Amino acid sequence: MFRPKLLFVFMLCTLVLIGCAPQKTANQASPEKPKAINASYVSRPINIPSVIAQQKKMFEDEFSKDGIEFKWHDISVPSNQLEALAGKSLDFSNSLNYVSAVLAKANGNDIKIISSYSRFPKGISLVVKPDGSINTVADLKGKKIALQKGTMLHEMLIRALSEVNLTTQDLELVNMDSTAASAAIAAGHVDATILPEPLLSKAVATDKVKKLRSAEGLISGLTVIAVRSEFAQAQPELVKRYLKVHKASIDWSEANHEEALSMTAKQNQLDIKGVKSLYPVFTFDMSLEEVKADLLKSASFLQKEGMIRPDVDINKLVEDLVDPSYLPTM
Repeated sequence: MFRPKLLFVFMLCTLVLIGCAPQKTANQASPEKPKAINASYVSRPINIPSVIAQQKKMFEDEFSKDGIEFKWHDISVPSNQLEALAGKSLDFSNSLNYVSAVLAKANGNDIKIISSYSRFPKGISLVVKPDGSINTVADLKGKKIALQKGTMLHEMLIRALSEVNLTTQDLELVNMDSTAASAAIAAGHVDATILPEPLLSKAVATDKVKKLRSAEGLISGLTVIAVRSEFAQAQPELVKRYLKVHKASIDWSEANHEEALSMTAKQNQLDIKGVKSLYPVFTFDMSLEEVKADLLKSASFLQKEGMIRPDVDINKLVEDLVDPSYLPTM
């Protein structure tokens, strides 16, 4: 006779427990989409995918579907890109050199590498004055060399010096960006620098510098696409869509090769013949298959050189830094 009452009490308790359990509501399902997405714009050396995407408004058209404004920011200096990412004024960094990304992560800048952007080791070279005073890397001892510290150019110099048992302590290193360094060596203010294309070809054409050693065999010449980790965690679908648009820009440039080169030449104020000669030096491939190995090799080297603290676990650093899960599926 007590069974109906016991059954009623049991059902009541069950309903109470269900009611007390945390429930996902429609409002809690996903974070609100941002009003704007901010990305760095780097058109040089010949960053064809970014030029095409900007000229054809590919990102603007994609994200306007959700009422999101897409904003390009002309920030080419890696340190400025990283500062903007840390300050949340930038969500994506395009064509960020891999050494800057590794050092930034090691110093607490919470970013993710989500795609390769390009590789161009043949498009980077150590150059010197053509006066005959420097004919080998060993001749750099005691000389003044200009380049931007904490970049792949810096790593290239260290590796080149190590081949002849020298270090940066054996010469005078002046910190300046590549444009300023190119002007400095042309004016005779420094003895050497390391230049990427198209500055490299322009400098050599003046006969005021000569090539001494390319980056091939020293560094990968890798640039990447990075995103703020916080943004990626909150908006994973937007990150995936971002990379789909980037892939679309690569596909368009390959299908419309001549037009893409012409647009890039115009954007960068370069002669079309120069762009066509440079194009084979660059590889625009989004794959991350080789990137972890490249980064681990670089991080190990940078740690040995004292540019990364000895207590940093570089294996964990690289594992945390690279995330291929956002890449478009083929």
